[in-house]
Amino acid sequence: MFRFKQFSINDDGATMKVGTDAVLLGAIAECQNANRILDIGAGCGVVALIMAQRNATATVHAVEPDSKSVQLSADNFAMSSWKDRLTAFETSIQDFAQVTQQQYDCIVSNPPFFRNSLKSPSERRSMARHDNALTFEELSEAVAKLLSPNGIFTAILPCTEAEFFMDIAENYGLFLEHRNLVYSKPDGKPIRNVFVLKHDKKNVTTTSSIAIYNSDGTCSAAYRKLTEDLYLWNK
Repeated sequence: MFRFKQFSINDDGATMKVGTDAVLLGAIAECQNANRILDIGAGCGVVALIMAQRNATATVHAVEPDSKSVQLSADNFAMSSWKDRLTAFETSIQDFAQVTQQQYDCIVSNPPFFRNSLKSPSERRSMARHDNALTFEELSEAVAKLLSPNGIFTAILPCTEAEFFMDIAENYGLFLEHRNLVYSKPDGKPIRNVFVLKHDKKNVTTTSSIAIYNSDGTCSAAYRKLTEDLYLWNK
């Protein structure tokens, strides 16, 4: 059981465990003004729960094709204070986009990103991290359909894959507004890109950055501040 400040997560048997990528995505995504939020590839439900914590009124839907992970999401939702606003759907985002008539003001995703690389021995984990079951093209097409006209799509990927995804997304009418480059330490190279796409194309995009650790390996003040409403940090 992984304990956050306002909720707990059981990720035992989930395709992907609670990790820094999910926490970064949940903490950075702009969700406060959304009425409807969609988490694509929910896993154990941690990002959806962070969305529900940060937005006190929004309806939050979580889509996940792996049956065991969906059950974990549903169980984790039921244990939370926001269970009446959270729903987990066992389906692929490709199928979900075909059957739903709803659109979302905020869509978040920690998508598969290993392209044409060695697969994990676990088929379920491989589906969660490789793009065979959900290509960047398929994800872009689904997001373009499900995102409301003024909606915000936020995703987290390694930097090379993020640039590749954004090139593809433009073909579906999704354009970069902002990128947040994540560094492990301030003197290293960025390890993740948390990027924001919208339907409207901007003439100027913005970039910010955050380092998770200081040079000495301690957690940075910026990361502690970003996650202060989520983690039980020691004072």
